Amino acid sequence: MQRGRVVWPFLAVAGVGLVVRVCYLLQARQTDPLFFSPQLDALYHHQWAMAIASGMEFIHDAYFRAPLYPTFLALLYKLFGVNLLAARLVQAVIGGASCGLLYLVSKRLFDSRTGSAAGLIMGVYPLFIYFDGELLISVMLVFLLLLGMLLLLRSRERDRHWWLPGFVFGLAAIARPNVLAFLVVVPLWLILEFRRDWWQKPLIFSLAALVPILPVTIRNYLVSRQLVVIAWQGGTNFYIGNNEYSDGTTAIVPGTRGTWWGGYNDVKTGAERALGRRLKGAEIDRFWFGRGFEFWRRMPGRALLLTLKKLYLWFAGYEVSNDRDLYFFKRYTFLNLLLFKTGWLKFPFGVVLPLALVGILQTQRRWRQLLPVYLFIGAWTLSFIPFFVTARYRMPVVPFFILLAVEGVRQLEARRLVPVLAIGLGSFLLFNLNLAGTGRMADPGQNHLTAAMGWHSQGRIAEAAAELSRALELDSATNILSLQATLLVEQGRVAEARGIGAAAVRLHPEDPDAWGISGNVLAAAGELDSAWCCFQRVIELDPYSVEGWNNLGNIALTRGELGRARGFYEQALLINPSFPTALFHLGLVNYYEGKRDSAHILWQKVLRLDPNNELVRQALQELR
Repeated sequence: MQRGRVVWPFLAVAGVGLVVRVCYLLQARQTDPLFFSPQLDALYHHQWAMAIASGMEFIHDAYFRAPLYPTFLALLYKLFGVNLLAARLVQAVIGGASCGLLYLVSKRLFDSRTGSAAGLIMGVYPLFIYFDGELLISVMLVFLLLLGMLLLLRSRERDRHWWLPGFVFGLAAIARPNVLAFLVVVPLWLILEFRRDWWQKPLIFSLAALVPILPVTIRNYLVSRQLVVIAWQGGTNFYIGNNEYSDGTTAIVPGTRGTWWGGYNDVKTGAERALGRRLKGAEIDRFWFGRGFEFWRRMPGRALLLTLKKLYLWFAGYEVSNDRDLYFFKRYTFLNLLLFKTGWLKFPFGVVLPLALVGILQTQRRWRQLLPVYLFIGAWTLSFIPFFVTARYRMPVVPFFILLAVEGVRQLEARRLVPVLAIGLGSFLLFNLNLAGTGRMADPGQNHLTAAMGWHSQGRIAEAAAELSRALELDSATNILSLQATLLVEQGRVAEARGIGAAAVRLHPEDPDAWGISGNVLAAAGELDSAWCCFQRVIELDPYSVEGWNNLGNIALTRGELGRARGFYEQALLINPSFPTALFHLGLVNYYEGKRDSAHILWQKVLRLDPNNELVRQALQELR
């Protein structure tokens, strides 16, 4: 009977969360321009997962980002094919289960009513609905952290199975390395909590946490001969959040491109040019950490103020966007009704946090019982403040704020009304007025471009052209000009596209993407010599540009210089072994040289990476 009293509420809460998420996905599939066209981090995870599912190496170095989520996504691709809707539906199940886990955590800390309310609020919380539908780490991370917390509380009550929470938190660490901060804190808490046999529990917990982490560390060392515990992204992110141009939220190294691969390549080349040699990821990581610490040495006052600003933004009601503007793209789904901001209210976090602070006040006598939750919130928060702040980084602590907020409302008492009102109203004003001015410098031109790119990739040209027109009215950035030139070439208006390419180079002469635009247009016009010069310039500015090397190979292939073309394609594949375009063209070289079996192998690889590639299907048909 007791088991039923737990299982059925869990299933009901999880079911509500699942239904809401499925409804969101079914709507977004029709209305969201990026549903089938992931961008930035989501695109990186998609490409990485495609490489894993195909049995191919993605980047020959230590992991730049933690590997668990792309590996999970690759498993879904193996099971269901490269089906973005199917993958998101599985994530909806995980998101719904996370709501159920919050019910169980809240029930264990308080009671079933608090658990049910907290789980249902999480079920309809717009940021969770959104991130559970994205190809991002949050959905898996929140699930693992809630499961880990539930197991930790269970082990505290029963004083056994300490390896279970350790293992789950270790898995969470190879999804997001910031979990390591909490893994350091828990053993210290266990030592203070259990004086008898004080060393056994921390040891068991820590050893279990190492089980998922050590294989990643060993793999990184074998590949790079450098010690990288999980990933080498930390130095880059530290410099992003600690330089004289940082605003605490912008996730781009100053002077680098805003595209994922462009920014990644610029981070590498920037470090290598400064040190005058090729570098492994771990060395690049140390370089950017050093640049960030140099900022602290040169401008300690400014660095301290920036840190305080990031601390404020972490708790502020405004949701700091990262991959795409949340307040812009919410218009495409019913999230538009659940997420909004005014001059005095940022809903929903601007309401949840003040109520959570009230909950902390109301439950202060139970601080020891709640200490694991407080330690997690503190460790997670402090692990991000040295870097930069975004909404999705904050998501793992939001469930705990929700449960504290629910309990705070339930425990309201007239005799404590004055301190409750003081904390509630004071924090509401402090964190809803947007004192840091975040969001005032939003870039609507890039928002419209992102939407245009999404529609264009789906073949919805009218919608793409409309969004691009709005973007051009607001901005003339390289990526906007690139899409404009692409559309013009596709429409056969090559002369106009040439003007756009020339304008891109004139406006952004040190941007390799600008030269890439001009080169692509000139190649389409048949001016191969001029295009060659443009692509050579791309390589000079960005030696890691796989597109640049591939385009040089294309010109050589067009001229019949098969050996030269092979060299360029192989250079692109040294940088990115799973770059499908270079694999396809290298297959063409083999085909023209009479190496039909080699061409077949390469084209089969491309088909595994890009199952919808019609050119590859036609090429394979020719081989039969």
